[in-house]
Amino acid sequence: MSDTLYDRLGGFAGIDKLVNRIVELHLQNDVAGPRYRALDEAAIDHAREKVKEFLAAGSGGPVEYTGRSMIETHTGMNVSAAEFVAVVDDILQAMQEMEYPQPVCNEVLGVAYSLKEEIIHR
Repeated sequence: MSDTLYDRLGGFAGIDKLVNRIVELHLQNDVAGPRYRALDEAAIDHAREKVKEFLAAGSGGPVEYTGRSMIETHTGMNVSAAEFVAVVDDILQAMQEMEYPQPVCNEVLGVAYSLKEEIIHR
């Protein structure tokens, strides 16, 4: 087993591919999709790059996260619990499509759920 979640995700190349697929799924999602589809391409690209940075840094990779905190990012968005669950479901779907082992999926989902209070109803 690799030492870090970053390694288990396939390093930056794996995270890059994973986040790209997650964003594709978000844009197609009936619950969370309208929020994402309302963004212009530049905003989507910026968000995608910050998520890659956040996941790479937070999973033990040699990357510095330069974005805002989850609270700063989501304040004023009033993300619903249903939207949060839809986004997490997209993360799991992307990981399953990419055939990550279940323990790695569980670890990423644990991180996502640990951020719930910093994201919803802000």
